[in-house]
Amino acid sequence: MGMALPYDVVRVIEEAIPDRERVEKVIRALEEGLGAVREEARAQKEVVKAEIKEELTRELVTKADLAELKNELHLEIASIKEDMAHLRGEIEVIRVWLKVLAGIMLAGFTLFNPGFHQLLKAIIAYIGA
Repeated sequence: MGMALPYDVVRVIEEAIPDRERVEKVIRALEEGLGAVREEARAQKEVVKAEIKEELTRELVTKADLAELKNELHLEIASIKEDMAHLRGEIEVIRVWLKVLAGIMLAGFTLFNPGFHQLLKAIIAYIGA
């Protein structure tokens, strides 16, 4: 479980502590401590990885999400197409009414216009009817 200390670190400890037995205890304690830190770091790494994976899974779009969105879009497009067909029908009705109203207006302007009556009398007289 311990972790070997680098040679340079061991040399510094040996120079700082003259008692060989104490040097070995300090080195062993440091190696065990570093090993424990390394193991804890590994354990935390797995926890952090699991937490990140869980968070990403919650945030990422899945194939099911895309399929649902696609179906919603198809329904919306179908509804828009239906609305457009209905509007086309209404526009056609309005066109017919505009033609009828234009005809009525033309008839009204011509039939009730005294100048039109004079023109009609002149045409009839010219034809000889």
